[in-house]
Amino acid sequence: MALSTKTTQKLAIALTPEVIEYIYADERWFDFMIEMTGEAVQEKLGTNDMELIAELGQCIIDNILLKSVTVA
Repeated sequence: MALSTKTTQKLAIALTPEVIEYIYADERWFDFMIEMTGEAVQEKLGTNDMELIAELGQCIIDNILLKSVTVA
């Protein structure tokens, strides 16, 4: 099925909120975020203090939001 670029873009915009909901509903999203933020904190701070990494990681995850944006 060949769609025009404009139609593809409109379909993507319409589906974005549903895809975001789908991602948030899957526990793999949370597992991925925990793993990646922990690695990033560890790399950026150069620490192996797992308690600090976990605490900072959770705070950072709380600040991350998937949202749709308008593409011009």
